[in-house]
Amino acid sequence: MKISMFLCALGAFLVGCSSTGKVSNEQLKYTQWQLTHIGKEVILDSAISLQFIEAMQVNGFTGCNRFFGAGRIESEQLFVSNIGMTRKFCEGSINETEQLLLNMLEIGVPTKIENGDLILNGQPRLKFKSIVAG
Repeated sequence: MKISMFLCALGAFLVGCSSTGKVSNEQLKYTQWQLTHIGKEVILDSAISLQFIEAMQVNGFTGCNRFFGAGRIESEQLFVSNIGMTRKFCEGSINETEQLLLNMLEIGVPTKIENGDLILNGQPRLKFKSIVAG
């Protein structure tokens, strides 16, 4: 009986979170995401990823370089400060995408979870799917 009550309460909580789309530090902690869309364009086999670890530390891969920083959600926006990264030379669209993502994270980007996807609602909109750590 207690288990079924807990599961009902958990279900109601998760439905409430997904319907509002609002995201919190706690929801992001210990999650990994892979880029699937830039604007309306579908990105197949994207290597671009974000990972949120202990104390909202953020790390990821931009398609060329690895990066890390201190993340926080404030006023429904994701900010990543103190960004450090590798310094490989990247050309063309890979470099443009890298700069786009890092700029969004540094200045802050409206962020939500919608239908299980992480949305960075900048210009353009970036959509990430959840991936399971292996």
